[in-house]
Amino acid sequence: MANGLSILAMAAAYVQQSETMEMPDDLPRFGIRGATPSDIPLLETVERSAIEVFRGVNLGFLVNQPTVDPLLLNGIAAANHLWIAVNDWDQPIGFLGGQNIDGNFHLVGMWVAQGFQGNGVGKALMATMVDQIWREGYKSVTLTTYRDVPWNGPWAKKMGFMEITPKTMGKQYSDILKLEGKRGLDPKTRCLMQKTF
Repeated sequence: MANGLSILAMAAAYVQQSETMEMPDDLPRFGIRGATPSDIPLLETVERSAIEVFRGVNLGFLVNQPTVDPLLLNGIAAANHLWIAVNDWDQPIGFLGGQNIDGNFHLVGMWVAQGFQGNGVGKALMATMVDQIWREGYKSVTLTTYRDVPWNGPWAKKMGFMEITPKTMGKQYSDILKLEGKRGLDPKTRCLMQKTF
């Protein structure tokens, strides 16, 4: 019975979220909710779909990069720091997750499936995350991204992020960018950004 009640509660939350978005009829509808363990195996497909967009900006090699480790996603979900955008059938169409680094909430990443990109899904995921972590007492969010790719650095800037120097944030941040470089992400095109509350 408790399981049935939790499903009803999730459905009610989804309906409420969908209704508050007031999406035009021609745009895909979606809701935002916390991740469950059963979501984790489905997120690789979402991530692979999301990354396809990089082919159009000469970054097609990203399509062959490993996706986020499911063990990491499970850990983030267990900490209630993984949010899922879902369609009308409660299937994941996007996700965002992060973890604590030196007292900051650091985004591991955000992905939105191709057919839903440009429809406010990323913005809704970001707003949901910011609201929750602010209530938890975090004072800032950090992320690494491509400085000039329109849906990366410039988009994050519109969301209130500013580019910062990794040295000012500590060794762990410099290590993240170094690790990205080892994976083939050109350090000259990457940056660290922060949004403070």
